[in-house]
Amino acid sequence: MPERPPLSAVGATTWRLNDPTEVMAGDQAFSWRQSLLLANMAGFLGGYFVMYNQWLQLTWGLVLAVLWMLAGGHADLAEALKRDRWMQGVAALWSLLLLRSSIFDSPGAALSTLWLGWGNSLLLLGFLLTLWQAAKRADAVMALGKPLVAMAAVAACVSLGVFYTVHPEAVFGARLRNWFVYGGWNSVNSGLTFGFAACWAASGWMAATGTRNRRRWLLALVLLDAATVLTLSRGALFALLAAHLMLFVVIGWRRGWRPVAVLAGILALFQISAPLIADLAAKDALKRRGIANESAASLELGDSVVSSNPMQKAMARSDNGRFLIYAAAIGCMTTWQDWLLGKGMWADDDCWSCSLHWYPEHLHGVFWDTFVHGGLPGILGLLALATWGLKRAYFLARNGEPAWLMLSGFGLTGLLFDGDSVWALISVARYEPLLFWTPLVIASARFMQVTSRSAA
Repeated sequence: MPERPPLSAVGATTWRLNDPTEVMAGDQAFSWRQSLLLANMAGFLGGYFVMYNQWLQLTWGLVLAVLWMLAGGHADLAEALKRDRWMQGVAALWSLLLLRSSIFDSPGAALSTLWLGWGNSLLLLGFLLTLWQAAKRADAVMALGKPLVAMAAVAACVSLGVFYTVHPEAVFGARLRNWFVYGGWNSVNSGLTFGFAACWAASGWMAATGTRNRRRWLLALVLLDAATVLTLSRGALFALLAAHLMLFVVIGWRRGWRPVAVLAGILALFQISAPLIADLAAKDALKRRGIANESAASLELGDSVVSSNPMQKAMARSDNGRFLIYAAAIGCMTTWQDWLLGKGMWADDDCWSCSLHWYPEHLHGVFWDTFVHGGLPGILGLLALATWGLKRAYFLARNGEPAWLMLSGFGLTGLLFDGDSVWALISVARYEPLLFWTPLVIASARFMQVTSRSAA
């Protein structure tokens, strides 16, 4: 495969004298390959906001990945495993969990589960290696962030219009859901993904140059912050606060006060206007139910709409059974083999959910999921990888790239009490690769690029 022309003046002269046609073709092939790679990752990540289901998203990723590899990307696919020790650690833990799940018994696992599990895990590894390649760009914040934030902003804006006005069951002030995903994605999942995009918009706003460009980022930031708040997801709001606090502490108030001020202003405005929103929501609900003689104040809408005091309401709400789920997770680890080896990545959920009076579908916490399915080695390994990745993101933040620390802080905080497995590309909750792996992989790739240039 032809290489790109050397950067030095002497090298460039030699290249022109030797074989200009061949090198021009090589440069065009490199540009085409890079464009395919960027389109693949930008579309795949943006698909979490605008693609109806993960099968459409997976189809997009596979088709463009094949085209990228046919254009020569196959030669670069394994570069992350050759150069990056953090990625080597990810691959090592991934391999150990696969090996344990394939050799030792897993409760309820069948042969079909084994094949599906391997396929899902291999898809995840392919996604991580491809993302690492795309993240080597110095302009990764803009190149990947612009399409992601744009798609998230469109999803938020359309969802507000649909679920607050034109939908047959629309009620003004209802918990916001993403209309593009499944026709109305769960408000918690919508909040976590909108909040992630809001953090990226904040990073883009801080890094942008030019008045018009900065205004666009700011508009997207305000819209996505507001959309996250309107989902009424406590986990998403807590993750958003943690990400902004982390940014404020690491880069200082002089550089980090603006995104914090925007979020604080939106929260204050929401709290102040909540009584009006709640009253309008009750009147809208009465109107849609065809009730004319009942007072709006007497209508009880529960947690489905904004309350007159959302802060108090959020503090008074229950844990939605999460602590019962976590108790069931610990209770299912009954032998020393469970603690040492876990239940296996593809063990049936009945191994932990049978003691509950309802079926929660997943463990609502990626670290709990890894503990049950991978035992103590699995959870300790995952915590080590997360800490190592945060350390690299911290280094980048101190050297002018705070985006990855902010996004990592949001993702890890949000996944403490939500999410399914981080070891599969396709899961029940769907968003784990976006929240967990995306910022950590990009941080590791950018760390390698920055330190390599410094060493050179």
